[in-house]
Amino acid sequence: MTLQELLNSQVDFNAIVALARRGFDWWLDEVSALLPPAWRARLASGPKVWAEQGSEGVWRFFKDGRPLAEAPGRDTPIGLVLSSRSVLVRETPAPPMPAADVRRMMALDIDRLSPLAPPLIHYDVEIIDRGADGGRRVLLGIVPRAVAKDVWTQARARGLEPVVMAARIDEATDERRFDFLPCVLEAAGLVDRGRARRYAWGAVAALLVINLAVLVGRDIVSVQRLKDLVDGQRPVVNAVEALRRRVEGEYARRRAFVTRAQASEPLRMLNSLTQALPEDTWVERLEWNGQTLHLIGTRGSATDIAAAIRGSGAFTNPRALTAQGPSGSATLRPYDITADARPGGRP
Repeated sequence: MTLQELLNSQVDFNAIVALARRGFDWWLDEVSALLPPAWRARLASGPKVWAEQGSEGVWRFFKDGRPLAEAPGRDTPIGLVLSSRSVLVRETPAPPMPAADVRRMMALDIDRLSPLAPPLIHYDVEIIDRGADGGRRVLLGIVPRAVAKDVWTQARARGLEPVVMAARIDEATDERRFDFLPCVLEAAGLVDRGRARRYAWGAVAALLVINLAVLVGRDIVSVQRLKDLVDGQRPVVNAVEALRRRVEGEYARRRAFVTRAQASEPLRMLNSLTQALPEDTWVERLEWNGQTLHLIGTRGSATDIAAAIRGSGAFTNPRALTAQGPSGSATLRPYDITADARPGGRP
């Protein structure tokens, strides 16, 4: 049944639970089939105490393969063991398909595989091997309904709490297989509440583990994808960083060049000097190398050339190179003065 068919159909809660249980059973079968046989036997959960009814109705109890001198207490979980004389066991091949599909195939073919009619028997299927070609060998266990019901009824009458009904298929090795108890409970109209509870909690735990695994896996994949993306972009980033360093170096070099050019530009120097010098000052010779200003000329008798140059804000440290003696005119005197360009100033 597909999800769409399930949503469109009218099913009760029990049918939904049964469907979920079959799905969970299939998942457990597939996971357990991947484990080695020794691991499956070690991880398989089962009762610690087993009980078998003798030919005269006497119950025998075993624990870890050793007989118990006393019967266990009431309501003790035990496993019922049917004798090999009560169970028909046959081996049959099966195609390579999931365990749940193998069981459904056996259910459809049980009337051919059983000497008794299906309404008179309980059966269970156990996959014992996976062939090299992908096929499977399957053990089919068949027990009469009357025999299974009688054993279960007598066990409950003694106050025992059966959780498994297995069959002894080899008296020499005490090998026990199958579990007919679910069929017995279903035929009696009872629900194995303990098993249903275990399935529910098992489903919750499995979903929690799967969710955690998916979240951790997604985080690992995301981090790895981001790391790969960063590693892939690293050459581009290195090239961009190198280009940025070259651009910043070129910008600093050009800025320094422009600053030096502005500081040593003759037209700016002449403009500052023209605004600074008084009107009664004449320049006969001007020398400018971008850093040092040298002026030779005549000035008025009351004019202070050094103060005028210092006050322009573009020059500093004005100083006379020669003594300024009297000239031929009483109102004009020669001067020979030099000054340095002010750092960061505007000539």
